[in-house]
Amino acid sequence: MISNSRQVTVNAAFLKEIKEDNLRLYNLMENLRTFWLVPDPLALKPEWFSVLINELRDQLAMHFALEATFGYFDHADQVDVLTAAESQRLRDQHEDLYLEIASIAEQVEEALYPEWNQTTYAAQIERFDQFYQKFQQHESAEFDLIMSASYENFKRMYHSGVSSKAYSARW
Repeated sequence: MISNSRQVTVNAAFLKEIKEDNLRLYNLMENLRTFWLVPDPLALKPEWFSVLINELRDQLAMHFALEATFGYFDHADQVDVLTAAESQRLRDQHEDLYLEIASIAEQVEEALYPEWNQTTYAAQIERFDQFYQKFQQHESAEFDLIMSASYENFKRMYHSGVSSKAYSARW
């Protein structure tokens, strides 16, 4: 169902491009995963975890800012009600995810300085594991949103009289 009230929706093409272009973010996430995959918390340098987690925090700030600015539209004229609700929900998750990673980064610093606190450090590794799972669920939901919005756009174009031959000729 299409609603004529002004709501939030996704700019599927830009959101997809933002995700494809942010290789540094995904590399950081994978590098940080090794810290909980290795059973000994001291096998990998805790200082390195701190450096990576701080860099991840900064990358997420940039990533979410780009998504909010170019990946979502406020006040869209015609929006599928379900797409609008999911767009709003996912855009709202950005703040919670960012605050979580910022808190983990801060706690890691406190575990390292002025004195090493292995218990606090290990707890932050576990928190990062949970954060990683939430972030993966968020990214998967955004991918589903991109696919759904792309399909809805295709349907609108098709039903508005653009033949499939004309559509395919453009590509």
